Amino acid sequence: MSSTLNATTLLAVPLAPLVGSLLAGILGTQLGGNWIGRRLSHFFTILGVLIAFILSAQTLVKVIDGARFNETIYTWMQLGGLKMEIGFMVDGLTAMMMCVVTFVSLMVHLYTIGYMEEDEGYNRFFAYISLFTFSMLMLVMSNNMLQLFFGWEAVGLVSYLLIGFWYNKPTAIFANMKAFLVNRVGDFGFIMGIGLIAAYSGSFNYTEVFAKAQELAAIEFPWVFFGQEAMLITVICICLFIGAMGKSAQFPLHVWLPDSMEGPTPISALIHAATMVTAGIFMVARMSPIYELSDAALNFILIIGAITALFMGFMGIIQNDIKRVVAYSTLSQLGYMTVALGASAYSVAVFHLMTHAFSSRLCRFMAIPLL
Repeated sequence: MSSTLNATTLLAVPLAPLVGSLLAGILGTQLGGNWIGRRLSHFFTILGVLIAFILSAQTLVKVIDGARFNETIYTWMQLGGLKMEIGFMVDGLTAMMMCVVTFVSLMVHLYTIGYMEEDEGYNRFFAYISLFTFSMLMLVMSNNMLQLFFGWEAVGLVSYLLIGFWYNKPTAIFANMKAFLVNRVGDFGFIMGIGLIAAYSGSFNYTEVFAKAQELAAIEFPWVFFGQEAMLITVICICLFIGAMGKSAQFPLHVWLPDSMEGPTPISALIHAATMVTAGIFMVARMSPIYELSDAALNFILIIGAITALFMGFMGIIQNDIKRVVAYSTLSQLGYMTVALGASAYSVAVFHLMTHAFSSRLCRFMAIPLL
């Protein structure tokens, strides 16, 4: 097998689930006349995710052999020297996340055939979870902050649709609105961090931003905290991490995750342990060259992670609803990952992310008969 990566193959990874989602969503729902029916809806979406998983596994093998990819596929806008691009950056971290996302998504797709068999929104559900897979792949494969933000917001949108999937159920509507609003708080900090990076570095591209990291670390920010002027790099890192606090449900922006279990059970498997809530962990690991230049930001991350790991574990002990027990245990595990990030042990955090994704799936599928 060749140890080179090409753009066409990488582009097919996120596009395959997107095509399946569009077919199920447009042709398989009542709005589109339900032309293709249930069987073809789940066939197209599962086929798309299966293709994405196979290509992701092949990519991982090539990356292990030493292959790397970091190129812009398309530039869709340019404002002065600031380029808005679509591109991929594939290294060990990205390849691992691609396999985790696609494999877990594939398993959830297969399980959903039986779980949602009698649900009226069967085709719509498959369209949503396949669209979620596309969004998450765009997030982890991006080579620039703008594409990362697109994937970041897309998974938030689809999670809103999935948590409130049973829209006639008041508790589900309350839960998805709560998740949406809490994540908006985190995303406000996230977009501020991206804006500061673009303003001071003149680029969204990871490689270009990392090359200017030392310059950013030398700039003082015109805000005063506790009688001292803050450094720009610290403000950027904390703003970005506020976004991670929302997506990865860290204290105090953790309150949406337990309520989000109001959605169909496969959602807790797809979103709330293996993929969406690990987006914040992935983002900090990806931006580690910047975080390593700010001890204050790392200390902040360490403290938030420790609080989340300890107190969410306590909360899980006293829960009676098994779904909430699973939710709080997930929160506690995410706290441990965040602690590892704050201690600069990025490989440990990512390894825990991967093992938790698979072990958590096993626990959820074993608990399904009880839900």
